[in-house]
Amino acid sequence: MTDDTAPHAGIDLDLIDLSKAGTPSFFQSHFNLNKDKIDYKAFVKSISEKMLENESFLSFSAQIKDVNNILKMKYASTRDIADVISMDGALTTQLLKLVNSSFYDQVPHKTMATISEAMIILGTEEIKLAATTLKIYALLQEMANIKTLKAKTHKALQRSIIARQIALDNGIKDAETIQISTMLYDFGEYLVALFSPEVYIRIELCAEENNLSREQASKSIIGQSYSALGRFVVSKWNLPAAILNAMKPITDFKGVSDRLTIEERQRIICSFSNELCYIDLSLGGDHARKKIEEITENYKNFLNIPPSKSLDLLKYGDTLLIFF
Repeated sequence: MTDDTAPHAGIDLDLIDLSKAGTPSFFQSHFNLNKDKIDYKAFVKSISEKMLENESFLSFSAQIKDVNNILKMKYASTRDIADVISMDGALTTQLLKLVNSSFYDQVPHKTMATISEAMIILGTEEIKLAATTLKIYALLQEMANIKTLKAKTHKALQRSIIARQIALDNGIKDAETIQISTMLYDFGEYLVALFSPEVYIRIELCAEENNLSREQASKSIIGQSYSALGRFVVSKWNLPAAILNAMKPITDFKGVSDRLTIEERQRIICSFSNELCYIDLSLGGDHARKKIEEITENYKNFLNIPPSKSLDLLKYGDTLLIFF
């Protein structure tokens, strides 16, 4: 694996606003990688307290529950679902802009003016999925107070676009779970960077200095992986269990059958999309090519996506960000 088990490559210190990181003794108190790891329960309690004190996060949690209500409207009428979405004016405007863009294959020269009309043309499930993706993206953007978080928000959206395309290419009907799971895939890392940037930097340094992945380094420093922390927080929103399951990284393919269950398929697509998005294209074409080949080799028995297609997916996800 290249993201969850392979060494971490590059520290995002250039993206972090260190003015928000703490006191003048920040470096002396937090950059000692030989310190004992943080007590996980105390750390989670501290993060939880900061969540309760943060108005943006409280708003995020409340609105995620609204998003969940949309996801769970399995048997509601098109009008009822459209009415729920239309209650959010900003979401409605952005959603109509999206569905009328080239992101969707629609009836030629047909402009969709209402959510109900979009549902008739594109399908109810497609609009529900687009609405929830847009909402989560907007909420993550609102909370992002440093460049690192804004970059992670863009990665989340890029992952979801790639995962959606893989699902479409393979005729997978559980795209809803896959796309939302990929949006929230690194939510634990996002939370640490948001509420405890000094610990985030310490984990980044641990990964770099000890040739570890982010999952390994986070578990080493805070006693649990980023992934476990993210799933713990997301579980409080009562999202479908399948979403939580798909957020769990695949770290060892030996235990995965080549005849995938629905759950394994969801996890693999999320993991694959995440790994693609963490390729550092700034390091040059050779670096990107080697990473893509490495990733596709790991997943070849499960997704059968060649390196050329992987590169196309990565470019596709990056290009379509302009529509969001």
